Amino acid sequence: MDSNSNQEDYLCPSYLSKPGAELFAYVAEGQLQYLNETVVIDKTFTEAAKKGRSPESRFRFAGKCIKGGCAQWDNGNSACGLSNKLINAVTPQTLEATLQHCAIRAKCRWFAQNGAAACGVCSESVRNMEEAFITS
Repeated sequence: MDSNSNQEDYLCPSYLSKPGAELFAYVAEGQLQYLNETVVIDKTFTEAAKKGRSPESRFRFAGKCIKGGCAQWDNGNSACGLSNKLINAVTPQTLEATLQHCAIRAKCRWFAQNGAAACGVCSESVRNMEEAFITS
């Protein structure tokens, strides 16, 4: 776990598009492209992004991890269950991918919990894939 980050300040890298969320990546040609810095989105952005496909299938947002207030929280392990499900669903080669720059890594719940393996699934996943795990 990252000793430089307060556990209460961790960000969920699978947040919804809503005012106040931090945009940290977008999907281009099926791959995540990471921004150098996060951009806090507002109501204008969220309304425009909702036109067409869901914003979560085109962008990656971060927001405060609410731990037990989230349906994906694993109380038994005090960890994000979604991160673990995604890691178990991908090939080992995906998890060994070279780390790219990420503007939220220092405060990312998934990275603090699973290290570089979390980055491998983050760059491979979009909200649609995650929703399959949420509903299963």
